[in-house]
Amino acid sequence: MKNLSPLNLNNPVLICSWQGWPDAAESATKSVEEILSQLEVIHSVEMNSDSYYIYSDKRPTVTNIKENLRHIDWLENKFSFIKRKGSKNDVVIFEGIEPDMDWKTYVNEFIKVIEFYEIKTVIMVGALLDSVPHTREPRITFTGTGKKNNSLLKKLKYSPPSYEGPAGITSVIGERLDNLKIATISIWGHTPHYLQVTHNPILSAAIMKELSNLLGLKLSFEKITKRSEEFRSSLNLALEDHNEITKYVERLEESYDTEEMSKIDPEPQLILKDVENFLKDSRKDAD
Repeated sequence: MKNLSPLNLNNPVLICSWQGWPDAAESATKSVEEILSQLEVIHSVEMNSDSYYIYSDKRPTVTNIKENLRHIDWLENKFSFIKRKGSKNDVVIFEGIEPDMDWKTYVNEFIKVIEFYEIKTVIMVGALLDSVPHTREPRITFTGTGKKNNSLLKKLKYSPPSYEGPAGITSVIGERLDNLKIATISIWGHTPHYLQVTHNPILSAAIMKELSNLLGLKLSFEKITKRSEEFRSSLNLALEDHNEITKYVERLEESYDTEEMSKIDPEPQLILKDVENFLKDSRKDAD
């Protein structure tokens, strides 16, 4: 571990994201990257990353800096430290890449930094593919573990983690944090599964806003808003003549609106109507 030295941080909160499986449409990592670009970093700590990756699968990248000068960017897992004047919480931002191997060693190295800097709250940011329409506000869900009197947990409507299935690095680290009695908040953005895009800036902007509200970060949304508008315009143009996708999106809109309505006013009639529509569609498919 490089540059592990005392910094006299004030009740630091760690925000972390990982490229790979927990980062659908790069929505999580790009939101964290944009936040970091607007904050003043006073120190950084890099994990020793070479042993965690198969470079024929996750390759380093080469760039031409100028004539006869090239640079290799190796895969990094880096903590960046930010002091915030007048705030209850300094911030640490971790940008990582889900490892290919030696997960337990990776997690041990990650936890060493948390313990060294006495971090008591960790916010894990992720993104997943979901049956949601791109024509509605992005869906953001929260899970959390820790003491109910935690100041950040108090601000959120969250539920305990309930996912069961193949584990990502966030689940493995989350278990270790629970064992150490460190509060964890998971923020998951849901991106439409039918969009084959490398980045969804609309969802990144929504995640940024949630982090900004939660931690009181003073951020500019000008760049990400412009990217979102361009993305939305290009998307609408690309889908203009695809009737099948348009009809599918309309079905997703109906389902989305019903779910959002039930959160506000979960009347039995709404639930019954949703079930009836599902059964009708199922019978049609069977016929």
